[in-house]
Amino acid sequence: MKKITLFLLLLCLSLTLSAQVLNQSAAWPNTDWTVTGTYNADPTAFEADPTATSNFAFDDDDAGFGSDDDIAAESPAIDLTAAFTAGETWLFVDVDYTYNDLGDVLNLEYWDADSNTWEVWQQFMATAVQPTDNFCNGARDSFTSNQLNIAGFTATQLSGFQYRIAFYDDGPGGAAGYEWGFCFDAPTISSQAPPTCPDPEMLSAANSTASSGELSWTETGTATIWNIEVVIAGNAPTGTPTDVAATNPYIATGLSASTNYEFYVQSDCGGGDVSNWIGPFAFATECATFTAPFSEDFENGGTIPLCWTMDGGEDWQFSDTGAGNHIGDNGTITGSTASNNYFAWVDSSGNDGPSTLTSPLIDVSGLTNPALSFYELSDNE
Repeated sequence: MKKITLFLLLLCLSLTLSAQVLNQSAAWPNTDWTVTGTYNADPTAFEADPTATSNFAFDDDDAGFGSDDDIAAESPAIDLTAAFTAGETWLFVDVDYTYNDLGDVLNLEYWDADSNTWEVWQQFMATAVQPTDNFCNGARDSFTSNQLNIAGFTATQLSGFQYRIAFYDDGPGGAAGYEWGFCFDAPTISSQAPPTCPDPEMLSAANSTASSGELSWTETGTATIWNIEVVIAGNAPTGTPTDVAATNPYIATGLSASTNYEFYVQSDCGGGDVSNWIGPFAFATECATFTAPFSEDFENGGTIPLCWTMDGGEDWQFSDTGAGNHIGDNGTITGSTASNNYFAWVDSSGNDGPSTLTSPLIDVSGLTNPALSFYELSDNE
């Protein structure tokens, strides 16, 4: 049941904060914090209580398949009035944690004292460092939240502010789930004045052609001009714009067909006041017809190459080893290929039916005697 899920994360260039820690009792154990919810309180499941230990941890795997576990660690009330008056209307939470997401939901939430509801601030994602069976043993990943803008908060919301870490093993309001779990160190909340030229958010791309891509983002300030840098995927950005956009969305042109790209965007608020560069966001141009001779060695980092497609009852896999897979002689592979590295394979056991792997269009009109060659391994473990 225990498995690792890998997430591709959007990487943002660093944001330098000049912030002050708010008036909360930050360190755990801390009896000013409270633990709420419906959960298995056995110590094998509720591994660390922040009111009594230096961590907050819950092992949903040890809680068991039929246990419906929703648990939250809630901060004491924090009066944000002074920060608001000083113009520090952006809040951030910093915390170190480890977490394996297996279909559950782990949120950072804040209390809306006007509506008497917990609102989602941000959802935690699985960490690169995966938890062990004792979740608070080992390393953690560092996390800084997105900013929470309190500029529009009422006096009631400001004076009675709280935040919490909330775990729902089958999503909010869901039934019992059988997931993994998490461990958090003590978080810290801080405030800062927003930048005069805030960062754009929510990058996206759509409607690509063989030579162009429609790039868009959410402007969080008042900028009407944006700097754009488009690079081939895997190349580091230079910080020098390749385009200057006066529209959002913006059509980037002059791109190469059948190519993976990434783009970054920076808001320009005028007078030399610019935001951080935000990105990358990945996109690809449409596939064009390739010209023979054409070769494919599947050296694409373990994913299907651009412009290839697969179909059928079972997906093709792309590996550089047979170990642990149902291929070859129980994972042992002999022989060699032109690249002798990654290869495409499918486990044909079971009743999944045919599985096809289809190349892009290839123009062979320039060949006198078109021919196809490939390496094949077929074995029954």
